[in-house]
Amino acid sequence: MQKQIVFHMKVHPQRNKRDSQFMLPDTKDQPLDPLEFCFWNAPADMTLSIAEDEEIKVPQIPLPIKITDMRESGMPTEKAIGDGLYDYLCRFPFCLHAADYAKILQQAYPFLISDIGSQLILLDFKNVAPDGLKRKIALLTILNYLGSDNFGLLHKLGVANFDLGLHYTELSRVKFQLKEARVWLEKARRVNAEDTANLNYLGQVCYLNGAYHQARLYWQIAADQLEEGEAKNELMARLARIDAGNLPESPLVESLERVAAAMEYMRLDDHLTARELLEKLEQIGDLPRELPNAEFFYLLGLCRENCDDPSGAYESFSTALELDKNHPASQQALERLHISNKG
Repeated sequence: MQKQIVFHMKVHPQRNKRDSQFMLPDTKDQPLDPLEFCFWNAPADMTLSIAEDEEIKVPQIPLPIKITDMRESGMPTEKAIGDGLYDYLCRFPFCLHAADYAKILQQAYPFLISDIGSQLILLDFKNVAPDGLKRKIALLTILNYLGSDNFGLLHKLGVANFDLGLHYTELSRVKFQLKEARVWLEKARRVNAEDTANLNYLGQVCYLNGAYHQARLYWQIAADQLEEGEAKNELMARLARIDAGNLPESPLVESLERVAAAMEYMRLDDHLTARELLEKLEQIGDLPRELPNAEFFYLLGLCRENCDDPSGAYESFSTALELDKNHPASQQALERLHISNKG
């Protein structure tokens, strides 16, 4: 049976607080969150139990311990060490000594590693918001430290970064997330060069970044492996558009960054400038055609509403609902306009 592959590049509309867990600088002097964690250095001869009659030596590196778990004696319990390592890695998966922390967990706290697997199973079956995707990336990264040639982990890390970058709340970092996505997907390709789903995602990342020749290469390799059917037809249609030069005026990632800029102007109550940016994107047409999303038209509707253009706002909110009939914000906006018109 052929593996199902996903062709449609989706930009997700969920709103959530931004998290800087992947952007904080490393430091060897203090934890990345000194209000919750402190660094503790184990005595040179300290060991941790890994079996009834087996122990491992604790490495001589700073270990993050929750401040609330530090005893007055200055010696944390074995449980506090495990909890500190686990929670710190989940918060800061790319921290200094991350690989060492993961190996300590694997050897001395295998039940925590098992818990990671359980969480990932749940996250795989949920349409997660940005915070959930960040959690997923952190957990996958921890497991990757323990087995860096696992195709499944590498592919999932690439897909999770891809999905995260296309959430509207994350568009200001879309280039970074797509770069991360390509790194992991390329690592996965080196383990399994023939996986069609992985090749498809690589093609999508390249296409969004304007690397159309590279996107064509990945999609052609994937298409050559597929039997006749809807999946192959979709890929062949994409290849034909590239060959015909039917391409966006500028890379779609730049359009997504312009949406992020418009959202920032909206945050600053400069709805006029935001409206100009979004209407320009609507006029060019590449973004709404290639990445149709209710959130784009909802934002445009808000800008028009705040610029005293109720008819334009009505049109935008209606278009949003045509794309997603269950888009609650657009439904509420239309109700608000109806009430305003009656008044």
